[in-house]
Amino acid sequence: MDLSFNQTSMDLRERFFNLLDSLSALRALSQINLERVTEAELLAEALDELVRYQNIDHCSVFRMEAGVLRCVSGRSMAESHAEITGTPSARATADSMAFKPGEGIVGIAYSSAQLQYCRDCSQSSEFKPHDSTVSDMPGSLISAPIKMGDKVLGVLNASHPMAEYFEPWQQHTLSLFSSCLGQILYNHQMLHELEILIDQRTEELGKSLEEANRLRKRYEQLSMVDELTGLHNRRFFFNEAEAHISRAIRSKQPCSLMLVDVDHFKRVNDQWGHLVGDQVLAAISRILMDEARGGDLVARVGGEEFVILLPEAGIEGADLMAQRIQERLTNINMGNSHPGIKLTVSIGMTELTKNSDQKLTPSQLVDQLYSQADQAMYECKREGRNRRIRFKEPVDD
Repeated sequence: MDLSFNQTSMDLRERFFNLLDSLSALRALSQINLERVTEAELLAEALDELVRYQNIDHCSVFRMEAGVLRCVSGRSMAESHAEITGTPSARATADSMAFKPGEGIVGIAYSSAQLQYCRDCSQSSEFKPHDSTVSDMPGSLISAPIKMGDKVLGVLNASHPMAEYFEPWQQHTLSLFSSCLGQILYNHQMLHELEILIDQRTEELGKSLEEANRLRKRYEQLSMVDELTGLHNRRFFFNEAEAHISRAIRSKQPCSLMLVDVDHFKRVNDQWGHLVGDQVLAAISRILMDEARGGDLVARVGGEEFVILLPEAGIEGADLMAQRIQERLTNINMGNSHPGIKLTVSIGMTELTKNSDQKLTPSQLVDQLYSQADQAMYECKREGRNRRIRFKEPVDD
């Protein structure tokens, strides 16, 4: 099978996880209660959902007022983080930003009714900075027309400090989001001003939700397995590990966890190329699965980082498995085409103890074990790599 085709396929599968967040944003947008909000509140809530589910630094909505496009609502990632952490932060409000149709990226999107992507605002003659953005100019900017049918209702802006930031799937997501927002704005107007055609639009929205849910379920199934290695992925691991920890607590059985990180993996990619690097990761995964027992949970949680949860096994059992893994990886055979590849791993280990905080939930205990193993693994790195270290609680002075 063509390796380049495999790589492309793996890249597409990896993006499915991002598509889940995109579908979540669309679903959250469709669930806004139109009867109880003003248009300003509707736009603010829509931008909240966009920032929450997409890695966008700042987004805003422009509407046509008195012949010019004016910013009527804005939201930034910093504000969203401030609300989550409880840090005081002033909410973005509409300012004096205004563009004529055809003026700047926003005006071009409005006039052409087509999404505009400014890859590098500092190099674009079409980008028109505002006085408030001169000192903090975005690196890349997407302006997506908010449409209902053939009518353009406004423009959705999304920006990021980095140039060339937005990938094609993000552009597609913003286009879909702006289209849904256009339909919702129209429905809102009909509900509060004319109260006609609402049944028809609700039915259409219901069909969109049904399709979105169908796709969400499909992508959730795909997102449980890492396409490259065949192992479970991070999301599946943390959900499943919680159930294992719950059973271990109820049955008062031991349970241990180890993190396996490939030492200097970047050198493999740099020297042999990413395709060979992927083959190495797949070979490592096979070894981990060979060494795992029937009830063990093995997952790939990062680029070259793997986790193994060992129910009914204490730290001694984990250490024996870690030793076997290190021995096999040291002698790994990648075939005659790559005889020079030598691998070592750093392994951090920990276990569920009788002294574990009884107030913690199973989910919190999983996070705690993972954090402890991570600390032990980085201790291996500090001591020179190619080690396995057990987590030790800090000793109070």
